[in-house]
Amino acid sequence: MSKVQVKVGSLTFKNPILLASGTCGNGKEINKFYDINILGGFVTKSITINPREGNPNPRIWESYAGILNSIGLENAGLDKFLEEEIPFLEKLNTNVIVSIAGEKKEEYYEIARVLRECKISGIEINLSCPNVEGGGMLFGIDSEMVKEITKNVVNIVDKPVWVKLTPQAKDIIGVAKAVRSAGGEAVVVFNTFLGLAIDWKKREPVFKRIFAGYSGPAIKPIVLRYVWELYEENILPIVGCGGIVNFTDVLEYIFAGASLVQIGSANFRDPWIGEKIVKEVQNYFKEEKVVDLIGIAHKNHEEVDK
Repeated sequence: MSKVQVKVGSLTFKNPILLASGTCGNGKEINKFYDINILGGFVTKSITINPREGNPNPRIWESYAGILNSIGLENAGLDKFLEEEIPFLEKLNTNVIVSIAGEKKEEYYEIARVLRECKISGIEINLSCPNVEGGGMLFGIDSEMVKEITKNVVNIVDKPVWVKLTPQAKDIIGVAKAVRSAGGEAVVVFNTFLGLAIDWKKREPVFKRIFAGYSGPAIKPIVLRYVWELYEENILPIVGCGGIVNFTDVLEYIFAGASLVQIGSANFRDPWIGEKIVKEVQNYFKEEKVVDLIGIAHKNHEEVDK
């Protein structure tokens, strides 16, 4: 990482700060608070072929150190996305990554064929959503399925392809290697963890689906561990995602081995957080003399051992 600019695969980012899928709409919403062109990149809500109403209420439940969500990939569908969102996204002066999802693997391919013609930076394959009946996490826990879907999407589009991983996979290293062998350019670590909340008044689970996706500050140490392990394996560039609420969180991810980070649930609490952290990153690297800080904690740890 030379100063603030970061290169990941075939894409160059003006800074390492992105907003995570599903936490800030499709750009217009957060752009009302600040100019999102200052970000290194932006990831859209996951798009499906057909419109999805999502899961029944309640969909959000706060906990002490994070939130549980069971949105269920609510979105207006591919046609509406092309009509209402793509014109705005194509005009942005930052990297736009479109997240795609499906209940069947063929749905990923159909969306990819359409997006091939759009002026976007890349595609993030959502193989990790825990809040749907089919696809998502069920695909992401299977290395062979991850490899098949990634390879086919890569062959369809002429754009960089990332894969968003699920922490529910038993062999994270194996899944990341499957992404690499299929031609993916980066892995996003992670989507939400499976969690549970009980309504003590009703004496039953809060969510209709019982389990929901848990995110927020509490998961950061766990995600950092996986970022560290993946960096040690030198498989693919890593996009860290989980529990980032301030600038020092970003530094921890970078030092552990992430080339980029995605800010997720913190956008709900503070819609200006992306802008704030970008400014802090820029100020930090004006004074920072070290050229490359990605994974530096590994090197420093080795030197201490010696």
